[in-house]
Amino acid sequence: MIIRKSLIAVGTIALAVGVASCSSDDSSSASDTSTSAASTSTGTSAEAPSAAELQATLVTFFDPAVGTTEKAALVEDGTSQAAVLEQFNGVLQGYPLTAEVTKVTAVDDDTISATTTIAGPHGGAASEVVFDQVDGKWVISEDAACTIFSMGKLTCVK
Repeated sequence: MIIRKSLIAVGTIALAVGVASCSSDDSSSASDTSTSAASTSTGTSAEAPSAAELQATLVTFFDPAVGTTEKAALVEDGTSQAAVLEQFNGVLQGYPLTAEVTKVTAVDDDTISATTTIAGPHGGAASEVVFDQVDGKWVISEDAACTIFSMGKLTCVK
């Protein structure tokens, strides 16, 4: 039964990535690789992270060998999602995902959006992953994490 649920979750993620890749716009240009800095006029905001820094966060998030505690630190209110992160690691064992951040855009002083290609064994699709600044550290927003979890039919704790 556990194998059957894992296969269903893997199939769902494959379908979601496949559907999203069918509807993606391949007309990106070299200008999409630019990084926008967040406004720091208040002096309380940390500088916006680079695309490489956000990609490193997502690589860790998608690594099934990384433990729940370490992943919880990468997600806004991640400790409340510990059980879901554990299930997510199980899904990732059978369906590995990669991420490539191509553009970072400031939304406001404490929120940025990263245009990211999330890919699995059957292709990839461009997606917006939102990061929030929490205690001076940029983490995956709770909503973005929940969206990623839902692709594998996992439900966030609210």
